[in-house]
Amino acid sequence: MKALLRGASQTLFVIAALLFFVGGRAISEFTKADRVLAEMLGIGLAFVFGIVGMIAKNAADNLDDEDSAAQ
Repeated sequence: MKALLRGASQTLFVIAALLFFVGGRAISEFTKADRVLAEMLGIGLAFVFGIVGMIAKNAADNLDDEDSAAQ
């Protein structure tokens, strides 16, 4: 479970970084939305994926703490 949470957190951080750098342009091109709105949506999604990645990383760290306390 720890390895799954760590891998998920790293994947979510990569997705957040990609959304931050190119998300607005991609959203604007694919949906034909206004560029400013697409940029705000890309940054918002990057923030959400970053927060979920932090939650997954903290959950993996808490599992490590529980394992070391049990031994």
